Parts: sequence; C-alpha cells; structure tokens
Amino acid sequence: MEDNLSFRTILESNHIAVLLDLPELDLEHESNLVLDIFPNECTFTAAPYHARIPLPHSAQPGKAFPESIDYEKSTVTFRVPLEVKAKTDAIETSSFPYGFCRFYSGPLALETSQELKVLPNPQECSFSQRWEMKEATEKSDFYGEHYGMDYIQFSIDKLGLDMENFPAPTKLTDEQSYRIRVIVEEKLRHKESYTSIEDHRTVLFGLIDIMLAVVYDQLTNSNELNEANSHINIHRISATLGYFAEFAGVEQMLRSFYRRSCTYPYYRNKNISLACVRCVMKRMSDEGSKEWMQRQLIHTYEAFKRTDCAVLNHYFIKDFIRYVEWGLNKETLLQCIEDIEKALPKIHEETLGFGEEKLLQKLLQDIIGQDESDSTDSDDEESSEDDSSESDSDNESIGTDTDTNPNENVLEKLMNLKLSG
Repeated sequence: MEDNLSFRTILESNHIAVLLDLPELDLEHESNLVLDIFPNECTFTAAPYHARIPLPHSAQPGKAFPESIDYEKSTVTFRVPLEVKAKTDAIETSSFPYGFCRFYSGPLALETSQELKVLPNPQECSFSQRWEMKEATEKSDFYGEHYGMDYIQFSIDKLGLDMENFPAPTKLTDEQSYRIRVIVEEKLRHKESYTSIEDHRTVLFGLIDIMLAVVYDQLTNSNELNEANSHINIHRISATLGYFAEFAGVEQMLRSFYRRSCTYPYYRNKNISLACVRCVMKRMSDEGSKEWMQRQLIHTYEAFKRTDCAVLNHYFIKDFIRYVEWGLNKETLLQCIEDIEKALPKIHEETLGFGEEKLLQKLLQDIIGQDESDSTDSDDEESSEDDSSESDSDNESIGTDTDTNPNENVLEKLMNLKLSG
C-alpha cells in the first residue's frame, strides 16, 4: 500500500514536517493517526495505508501525533523532532515519567501550545516539583474580587445556575460509541498494560479528578459542549491534566479540585464544587457508572480534539477510555467513593488557602455599609416632604413596595451570610 500514499517532508530548524495525503481515510472518525519515529525514517499504518517514510535528517525516536488536519484536502501534518545530541560537557539529567499510569517519558510528542506552556517539559519535573508549581500558580492566579462577587451573587440567586436539577446522564450516541470502539481497538495488542495495573487508587484519583472538572464544566454550560471554553475549563480545573499531577489520597485530590474550581472557571463558588463532588460520587457508584464515565471522557475528547489541548487526548483521555473498558477495578472505585464521602465535609469547610475569608469579610462590610447609607439617605428625603403630599406619597408607596423589597431581601441575605460556606 506504500505506493498509494503520497507524502512530503520539510526540514525545519528544529523539526521535520511530514505531510501525508490520506484521501481514503475518514479523518473525522479515525483516531489511529500516529507516526512511529526511528532515527532515519518513520512509519505510518492505518488501513488501507502502510508506508515507510525516509527522513532528510536524523530524528528523535518516539511517536508523533497530528499537529494539524485539513479535512477538506484529507491532509495530515505531523511534527517530527530532530535528534537531540547531548553536549559533551552537559550534566546528565533525570527524565521523569508522566501521563496515564506513567506510561510516557521524554519530550512531548507534540509541541506544546499556549494552554500547555504551564508545563511544556513534564519529563524535567518530578511529581513533587509539579505539585509545588501547581500550588504556587494557583495562589498567584486566584482573583479575590471575582471570587468574592461570585460568593455574594451565589447567595442571592445561585449565579443563575439550576442547582436543584443537575444535568441528567445522557446515553452515548452511535457516533460516540463508534469513537470509543476505535480508541479501544487501537491498543488491542497492549490490552495487558491496562488489565495488569497494580496501583488502581492512583489511577482512579486521576480519573475522578477529570470527572470533577468535566461535571463542573457541564453544570455551568447547561450540560452542553461549549467549543469556546469547555476545553479551557476541563484543562485548568483538573490538576491531572493541567500539571500532570498525581494524588496521594482523596483529601489531597479534593483540596486541589476546590482550589482550582474557585480560581479558573467563570463561575467560582465552593457550593458549586460541593454539588459537583456529590454528583460524581453518585454517578460513579450507580449501576450505569461505566457508560457514564465513558460519556464524560468522550465529552472531554471532543472538547480537546481541535484545540490547543489535543495533546492531552494522547497522553491521558484515550488511555482512560481504555482503562474504563478493560481495567477498571470497581471494588477499589467504590472504596475511593466511600473515602471521598467521609472527607468531603471537612474539605468543604476548610479555607482555600488564599486568604479569601478576610477578603469576603471586607467585601461584605463595604456592601452592607453602602446599602445602609443609601437607605438612610432615602429615609431622610422622604421625611422632609410636605404634609400636603402625604396622601400622594402613600399612593406611590403602594406601587413601589415590590421594587424595594428585593433590595431589602438582598441586604438581609448579605447580613446573614456565613463565610464558611
């Protein structure tokens, strides 16, 4: 089939661009688009194509995933990194694993983009270093005014969100089921890698962390995929995806979710975080948990696939889809859910660690003081009116009761807010 595949290679300053013309493939539904890179050539296999492509320069062995896809021209472009020659006087550095179940090492196969520049070289950072970077960045990114105003608005109208009717689980569409099947069968020969996992808890912590981020996005986007911000929400809220992080226990995972969900999305409130945790606990312990998790993962896959976060599909999402299909340990999962249920009340009552409680106190005092001042000014104006206009004022007050009551209710709510919420 090699003669049927048309390709071009372009040598750039630090990589080789490999362009493949694949008119016989349905690129919208084909997930097995991978180049296997060797020092002097790369191979591409996706029925009906199989080709060995010579390279104009020595390359870094590994795998490359599509950098861009032109669906109209049926052209796929890959970026093959050039060979990195070690300097004779360079000190050898350690390479740390990353990705699903630490399956991956070395430089990322795709050049990272703006959304991933927070950690462009995960292989250079240990897990403790990634965690320290994550915590420091959260503290610097936390925007107290946004959080404070969302806190107050949530106490008044729940930010317009329907917290009583959480998005109901939906069935997988035929297209989504097909996509999952393609992703699973892509690694059929490596099934044992997913069925022989020993540390299920660490893998499940990462899975639950992603589920929490997806549910937060779905709740705030009315259970719809928002092409403008869903990929940003999920990537930023999940420390697994944002910092290639791992969790030592459920409390650490929950704290991370609370901090990030109150720092990055458009709606920032601990009660939304609480609702998301409860939803995930329920869905993952229900009878139909497997299909529900597949639905959330394929939602993430679709959110990422045409964005700067597409690389995360290759290092996390597709592997988690295979894990849910082949290796999910339901007993361990239920134990994790039970541990979350026990830890949740404590985590919810804790502060985020950003000094937000003092900020909220000041913000509430400023708003209540302003409302009381406005109310006093209004009372003074009314008391100075002539007696002859009392009847007219009485008549007018009957029509304005409905206008003033909402403000009085808001003030009462503000004065009765509990900062621990």
